[in-house]
Amino acid sequence: MKTRPQVFLALLVVGLSVNRLSAEQSGPAPTAPNILVLIADDLGWADVGLHQGLARTPNLDRLAKDGVELQRFYAYPVCSPTRAAFLTGQMPRRFGITYPLGPREPGLPAGLPMLPRTLQSAGYQTFLIGKWHLGTQSPPLQSGFDYFYGFMGPEVDYFKHTGRNGALDWQRNGQPVAEPGYSTYLFADEAIRRLEKRDVARPFFLEVAFNAPHFPLSAPEESLARYQNLSPSQATYAAVVDALDAAIGRLLAALDQQGLRDNTLVVFFSDNGASGREGGSNRPFRAGKATVFEGGIRTLCLLRWPGHIKADTVSQQPLAAQDLFPTLAAAVGITVKNAAKLDGKNLWEPLRSGQVQDRGSFVIAGTDFALFDGDWKLIETSDGKRSLYQLAKDPSETTNQLIQEADIAQRLGTKLDEVKRDLPTVSVRSRPGPGGPGAGQGRPPPRRVGPGRVSNENSPR
Repeated sequence: MKTRPQVFLALLVVGLSVNRLSAEQSGPAPTAPNILVLIADDLGWADVGLHQGLARTPNLDRLAKDGVELQRFYAYPVCSPTRAAFLTGQMPRRFGITYPLGPREPGLPAGLPMLPRTLQSAGYQTFLIGKWHLGTQSPPLQSGFDYFYGFMGPEVDYFKHTGRNGALDWQRNGQPVAEPGYSTYLFADEAIRRLEKRDVARPFFLEVAFNAPHFPLSAPEESLARYQNLSPSQATYAAVVDALDAAIGRLLAALDQQGLRDNTLVVFFSDNGASGREGGSNRPFRAGKATVFEGGIRTLCLLRWPGHIKADTVSQQPLAAQDLFPTLAAAVGITVKNAAKLDGKNLWEPLRSGQVQDRGSFVIAGTDFALFDGDWKLIETSDGKRSLYQLAKDPSETTNQLIQEADIAQRLGTKLDEVKRDLPTVSVRSRPGPGGPGAGQGRPPPRRVGPGRVSNENSPR
């Protein structure tokens, strides 16, 4: 780990001052640390200020400066698998989750060991605000969350809170809720209310899963006004990201106001890369959402915990979505039962110490596979074709070295075959776009549906 440079290398081509509440107002801080997880939906690598994005993101930029940026964090190509991997610590293909789940699909099996359930058993209050998108068989309140406010499906209208079929998809603990407001801001409002109403004698796990910047894009007029110099589609996308950053800023300020900053581990990541069609960017990486190229699965990940994680640092520690469960549990001193059955590894020590640790080989397994082993990455598409890339020298995956490095390809291929033998076969849905794994360009151009809104009704979830 190294101190963040003033200017990023070619690869990586504001704080708010608030008054803390008195002890009488906020109550005594619990001894056990709290966890706040913030998840963006389809945010591209280059969509934030610290990566020279179009949108202004002072709060995410400050979060990076106050903590560590993981520059080799790997999500899954699309949303449902990433969320499943995060909560279960397992490769979601084990449950047949390789694509975005439909609103009525069963999704996660009931009774799985999960991060919220593990924390709940250890005395944590557990709250989920925002997007679920993991099916109906084991909804939030049956998966270890004490409280759920948000939507179940793949997407909602930012203002109407309706799903793709036009029906309301907005609830509080299973009961439909009809209320006005912009979804990003409503999620922040609700999360702050949970912090204010929590049991101050117990630690909390709060997951806030925003739908921004997922389509169909909509932005508040005050955010749009900041980007009049951009094209309409760029302005809308930037405004959505701007509003997301503002909501995150309010949440971080609420932690400060309640005296929770020093005792709360904050984690931010995106569930996959940007698709490109809505205005997001994954540069300098190849392709985007729905692919296992770096642009689809290497996403922004930030962690902050004063006194435990060195501030203003960047790390090349590889860490996959399935590693978050055992890593976060270890960070707060909880032993995960049957941890050997997880695909994820506890990587808290390298995050705490700043020393990169050999992660060992790991796989991002959707319908396509990506196996990582040190600097090498082997891709296998659903039709059996393979390609090999050396990420340290070629992060944009421009040169397939399958032939030139046949010995490495064979060694990694053997490892991948071993992993595949332990995974169920899944059906392959049609690709979202041409060009192999995630060319990610299969969506028709979005159409505008009013001020600050973009719709793409035929897009994959």
